[in-house]
Amino acid sequence: MDSDSNCINCWSGPRCVSTSLMYSFAQRSDTQVLDEPLYASFLRVTGAERPYRDQVLAEQENDGNKVVTELLLAPRKSKVLYVKHMAKHRVGLGKALLKGAAHMLLVREPYKVVLSFAEVLEPTLHETCYPALCELYSDLRVLGRPPPVVMSDDLVKNPEGVLRALCLALHLDFDPAMLEWPAGPRPEDGCWAPWWYAATHRSTGFASRGTAETLKPMPDRLKPLLSECQPLYEMLRAHALQPLPPESWQVQRPLSNGAASASDRAGDSADGPGQEAGPVDGVSGVQTSHGSVSLPGDMQRQRHGTHAYEDDERNANILIGMRDGVSGAFHQVWRPAAKVSVFDSGFMLGDGVWEGIRLHQGVLVFADAHLDRLYEGAKAIDMDLGVSKEQLRSMIYETIDANGMAGDSGMHIRLMVTRGLKATPYQNPNITIGLPTIIIIPEYKRAAQGPKETGIQLFTCHVRRGAPDVQDPGWNSHSKLNCIAACIQAAKAGADEALMLDPHGFVATCNSVNFFCVRKGVVWAPTTKYQLHGITRANVIRLCKEHGIPARELDFSLTQVYSAEEAFVTGTFGGQTPVTSVDGRMIGDGKRGPITARLQQLYEDLMHQKAAQGR
Repeated sequence: MDSDSNCINCWSGPRCVSTSLMYSFAQRSDTQVLDEPLYASFLRVTGAERPYRDQVLAEQENDGNKVVTELLLAPRKSKVLYVKHMAKHRVGLGKALLKGAAHMLLVREPYKVVLSFAEVLEPTLHETCYPALCELYSDLRVLGRPPPVVMSDDLVKNPEGVLRALCLALHLDFDPAMLEWPAGPRPEDGCWAPWWYAATHRSTGFASRGTAETLKPMPDRLKPLLSECQPLYEMLRAHALQPLPPESWQVQRPLSNGAASASDRAGDSADGPGQEAGPVDGVSGVQTSHGSVSLPGDMQRQRHGTHAYEDDERNANILIGMRDGVSGAFHQVWRPAAKVSVFDSGFMLGDGVWEGIRLHQGVLVFADAHLDRLYEGAKAIDMDLGVSKEQLRSMIYETIDANGMAGDSGMHIRLMVTRGLKATPYQNPNITIGLPTIIIIPEYKRAAQGPKETGIQLFTCHVRRGAPDVQDPGWNSHSKLNCIAACIQAAKAGADEALMLDPHGFVATCNSVNFFCVRKGVVWAPTTKYQLHGITRANVIRLCKEHGIPARELDFSLTQVYSAEEAFVTGTFGGQTPVTSVDGRMIGDGKRGPITARLQQLYEDLMHQKAAQGR
């Protein structure tokens, strides 16, 4: 059976301005609308009680599949048939309607749905329609036809922008008549209208409903239901169709944030899964399994610098290892669903420590040093992880294996540990509930080759590194605002990284990497008094000693940096990256120097040696 792209089925939950949207479509000269023609079938199949149950059963066809074949997919006089449904009304139907027509979902946030529904009937998870809406989205996605998801609040706040985007997604011309309708009951209303449509009958458009609602308190008995609805709503919201901004109303496709392209959303494609609209993972946006998120120009992911990396679309579907400190359970969680509580110490206070570890040929290289540093920092802030180093190592490898990365290289593992869940917002560790939260994020994240060859530029910032009696710079803590402030200043100056001085004015480190320079063939490294004790930094110094390259750890000034023959930075992610200028002064001849190049090769060889030793 061919798909009828002009048979548009709007699947909604209750109290989602679905009647207003039906009235909107009814204003089109090419459209006939139907109000919940599957209601009687739903009542018959489920036995659900309604004040008007007998009247609905008497007025409507009771067999939902007959409704589909004899009414919805039957020949009609109008070009477009718009059908309003409650998502739960699909119960008992075959696949004919899903395959044979176009579809969209209309969703509202749960707080208002639950409260509003409770004014008429006692709400349940089934009655809210969130499970049915999620099932609908999933079933249509499997068919290769993910539907547009419209958020009702967006529709009320920006009717024209949302309706234009929706019409474009459904292959319809936008009709300005859709923005207004006469007040009062309408002939298409179902017999249940007196119970549910009073507010809509007073309206003459979406805007007339108003957006400045005063929320009523949620009764305690309904709060558990609210928590059950929330994760289902979040899944649907991640796919929300974005309104078309006025400057794009002449553009032939909607700007999208998690919305599929118009051609895929229309429901008439038989060519397989639709492609997400919007920018792909690159300079102009981040592509996820939920779609693309546009980034402002000055916040687009850097394509140059110490952490420039090669894009890999597989990162949208990684599994993240998560240890819940309250239950103690460790699970692999799909990236879009990986979340921590707003009461987590890391989110609330930056209270915790972390490590970045490279996976090379399936092996965590220099893992012992990284775990030693993590546990040293945790001990310093009196945080007991509740697992041994070996147990934590096993958890990391479990996450790697779950993602099928066992034999890969170019992987970056972000291991994060926070103090855990707080009972209330307060810094005292004594009010923490349970054990620390442990998060393991494995990414396909190979360092870009460009900066390793052409180098980066540094700018000396005003932010100084602190002494150990202020906040020990040897802690790899979540609280990094001093480094972030330095990073911001360098970026504003047009540089790739900030060079930071110690309290006495000597060179200390960079905001995210360790600094070295080369003078008269000798590698100079700042002392560790005011910087993180870098794992790669220590490996470079060791390689210098093992291979006859003179190296010193000492205090030195910016003047000595400016006149250096070479300079480079080190870090777990990028290895060794040459520095070609500092504060506008060219370093050496402005190119990667011979000692830097040699250390890059020696470090690469060391990585291979460590990987060859296995797990």
